[in-house]
This record gives sequence, C-alpha cells and structure tokens, in this order.
Amino acid sequence: MVIALLLNFGWAKAEVSQTTLDYLTNQTQNQWLTMALAANDQANPDLGYLADFEANSANDFAKTILALTAVGQNPYNYGGSDFVAGLENYYTAGQFGSADLLSDDFWAIMALRSAGAAVNDQMIVSSHNFILDNQNPDGGFSYAAGAESDSNDTAAAVLALLDAGLTAQSDVVIEALDYLEDVQNPDGGFPFVAGSESDSGSDAWVIIALNKAGLNPESWSQGGQTPLTHLQTLALEDGSYRWLIGDPSGSPLMTAYAAVALAGAYYPVGYYEAPAENAGSYRLRIEGAEETYCDTMVAAATALEIVENGAQICGYDYLIESTGFGPYLTAIGDDQAEGLNGWLYRVNYQSPAVGAADYQLAAGDEVLWYYGEWGIQPLRVSLSDDQIEPAAAVTVNVEYFNESQWLPAENVSVHVGDSVQLSNNFGQVSLNPADVGAYEVYAVGENFIISERLNLLVAGDNAAVVNMIVNIDPNGAAPDGSISFSVETTELDFGSLGPGQNQVTPVSITNNGNGSMYLEAIVSGDDLFEDNTYVDDSLWEEYQTVFDGNESRDLSVLLSVPQNFAGSGIRQGSLTFWASSQ
Repeated sequence: MVIALLLNFGWAKAEVSQTTLDYLTNQTQNQWLTMALAANDQANPDLGYLADFEANSANDFAKTILALTAVGQNPYNYGGSDFVAGLENYYTAGQFGSADLLSDDFWAIMALRSAGAAVNDQMIVSSHNFILDNQNPDGGFSYAAGAESDSNDTAAAVLALLDAGLTAQSDVVIEALDYLEDVQNPDGGFPFVAGSESDSGSDAWVIIALNKAGLNPESWSQGGQTPLTHLQTLALEDGSYRWLIGDPSGSPLMTAYAAVALAGAYYPVGYYEAPAENAGSYRLRIEGAEETYCDTMVAAATALEIVENGAQICGYDYLIESTGFGPYLTAIGDDQAEGLNGWLYRVNYQSPAVGAADYQLAAGDEVLWYYGEWGIQPLRVSLSDDQIEPAAAVTVNVEYFNESQWLPAENVSVHVGDSVQLSNNFGQVSLNPADVGAYEVYAVGENFIISERLNLLVAGDNAAVVNMIVNIDPNGAAPDGSISFSVETTELDFGSLGPGQNQVTPVSITNNGNGSMYLEAIVSGDDLFEDNTYVDDSLWEEYQTVFDGNESRDLSVLLSVPQNFAGSGIRQGSLTFWASSQ
C-alpha cells in the first residue's frame, strides 16, 4: 500500500482540469505520466510500458521505482523484477551512477526513500553528502558536478535533500531556495538558467519544490505575477501545456510536470509500505554507556514493547518498573538509571513527546534507546566507500543531530578497528588502511550518543568477496611463491527461510598458485549473517584451512536462522575469503 500524502499548506491549490487528465491518459504512457495521474487520484494508470523495461542508467531504475510507489505497487517485486536492487547496483564510491553527475543522486535518494529506505541508510547518507559537496557558490545545483546552476536541478536537489532528512529551515535548503527566487523572471515564471525565457517545466519544478518545502507558490510574486499564473499562460485548450509560449503544441512531459505541481503534490508522489504480513518489524538499536546491546529488526507495536521483544533476540536483561507516570525502563544489562543518567529513546533520531509505552510504531520507524543524560545528541557515521583496496583512501564522515538537522561533528573519536582518530573541523577522518580485513567503524564523543557501527572491508588481490542474500519469511597457474586463487561464484542466495530453518550453499575455491595457501573468512553486513554463518561446519570467525598448490575444493556455507528470530524481509551480507602464504 501507499501512505497517502495529504497536502494542506493553508492555501488553495490550483485545479488540474479533467481535460488535462484526459490528455495525459490518452498519451503514450511512461513513468512521469504515471506519477502525474497518481498525484491527481486517477485510479489504475496503465503500467504496460514496464513489460519492455530496459535500464541504461541509475535514473531509469529510480524513476520506475517512483512510478511504482506512486500507485502502490511493490518496487521490490513487480513483474518478477526487483527495481530497488537494480538501482542499488549503480551505487559506487559513495554516490549513484556517474561520479560526474548529481541528477542521478537526486533521484536515487527520492526513489529509495519512496521504497521505504531510512534516512540513515548508508547509501542515502553518502549520496546526500555528495550532493552537499557539490552545491554551487550561488546556492544552486546543476545536473553535473561543477556545472552552472539551473532551476530544474536546484528544485530536484531540494526535493532530494528534504527526503534525506533536511528541513526547509536547513541552511543548504534556504540557500537553494534563495537561488531560485533570484532567477525568477518579471513575468512570474522561471527560466531554466538565469536570463533565459520562462518555461512550463521550470515553473512546474519550482512549484513542486515549494510544495514539498511547505511554501506558498502564490507568495513568490513579481509585479503581481507568480509561477502559477505564468504556468497557466502556457495551457492549451486540449488540456496540454506548451514548454515555451511560442510552441505550436503541448508536450506530454511538460503537462505531466504541470499536473503534479498544480495538484499541490511533489516527488515522491507516494511512499511504499510493506504488506501487512511483513509489517510490524522495526530496527532496534540499544546503546549503553560502553556497549551496544542490540542492533537488529524486532517485531513490536510500541517503542517500549520493542525492548521487551528485542531481549529474546539479543539476549540482554532489562527491568521495567511501574510508576505514577506509567511504565519506566530502569535498566538494560549493567546500565541502571541513577542520578542524571537513565534510559531515553528516540524514533528516527527525534525525541517523541510521549512515553515509550504510548508511542505506536509506524512503517519505516527506527528506534534508538540510549543510556545517558537528557540532551545528549546522536552521532552517525558514513563511509565514502565501504570496500577498498589495501592502502586506498577512504573518508569517514561524522555528523551529529541538533534536533533539526545533521551537522559535522568536530573533535569526536572515530574508531576504525583498533585505531582511534579525532574528526577534523569538517567532521571527517581520512584513512589509508593497508592491512586486509573487515574494520568496525563507529564514533564516540562526550555528550553524544555513540553512532551505529559500520563495516569497512579492505580486500586486495589476495581476497575475494562473495555477496550473500536471504529472504526471511516469518512464516591459470601463478608463479611459485605468489598467492592467486579464484572463487567460482560471486553470490550465494539462500532463498526464503523462516525462524529455526537453515540452508547450505556450496562455493568452489581454486588455489591457482603452485605453493600452499592459508585461507580465512570474514562475514560482514546484516547481523543475521555475522552471527549465524558457518563455513565447513565452523563459525566463520573460527574457520581456517590450507589449500595445496593448484587444489580445488568445494566449501559448504551454512546460514542458520535462530528459532527466536523476529525479523523479516531481504537481508544481505558479504563473505570475504583472503589468503596468505603457508
């Protein structure tokens, strides 16, 4: 289903005529027309064009996800295709698609958020930072890094940044809106770039951005003319909208943009919510004074019940006491409430105004329980790349949430494996780890809540990575002395498993060298894989073996889902093999 977007900004929205909707319905359909019709409550738009879907870019997947979520369809499985996975395959080095482009990052963020991804999803955080790094000095954005600002891409950037957790009061958004206001023409309309002729597409994009920011387009006036009045000068009797005033006929694409703008809507038009049978599981993270007690998916109805149910999965002890103000979480593990320190909670990093027992969890919620004083703020970390070659450069970005926006966290301790460095003035730590392995990355600071823990994988020529995936249903010879080996598969798919079930999948490894090779394994990714993956009957942390020269061998990789596991949905991880001389 889709969470309906009820837009009520306190002003009357323009009407989209039935003639315009009929015009759109009668055109050759595409993703933009689907979104326009959905934004105007037109039932059952024709999605037949997706039968011949072919993707050549990240944007092809992104706009298709947005079309599907606009009409309540499942972007993870439509017509047998997982469009979200298709988009995620374009994520590399901290951004989507081409490193020269920004537009694919705008639309990737909106698409993933519409598909249910959280604002602290690492791909969204990294892409968000990439966009911020490429804001032009005039406050605007372009489709490409370093190119001249334009109104359309600045509006799209505002849409993406608002979906990535910023607000209309964030400095970056204010600067972008100031740029848009500066380029408005005397006729009330907007040009693509400053000084050019106003056009319907630019009018629509700016109106859509204002809709999402909660601003009244009628208040953006030049001599009594607004983007709404200018847009109507480009309307034709057949319901279509011209791009420019001199065009002899209307454009289906410009008409689609106009229909979203005039409906008071914005992109994403809708947000996908998992079907009822998969709903009710939420991410729970519990940060004590010195340890992380839990970080997993837990089924629950309230922000307090999730602590009770999480104990069955993560194995911590807890104490809830009845007070005159309602139930109170007194202790988890060794961390007990005393003095000014106690257990507090946040949902999606915000501090709710109700007690945890009264907070009803909704789709997409992430619950953070933490031990400390009132007023300490959350930290989060992101990586410019989560998998690198040995000695390659990687940047850890650290931010804190000041109750309205994320800001760089200066002078906090960033842990990377066994090393600790302080973040600089920009909230960054630069690394060049030389040793192969999986490094746990997190940040700690005084008066801050410890960040979540990420995995940085350093894998060189003597390492091979195998991606692992599972769907949880609740119900040639190398020279002597060198190391060279190959892994026959790049993905292990464990299919659909339920609590208490397991699945074995083989993986074939060949030592391409003439000498003996010592092999170990590392599992990273979802906790389900990190805690429950076995290689040749040994927990992966204990697995080690020796391959003779030129030996090939099949290894068994087993995933065992705990009987009390309460999560659901697709889980992903990575299995890394690395070798050294024997």
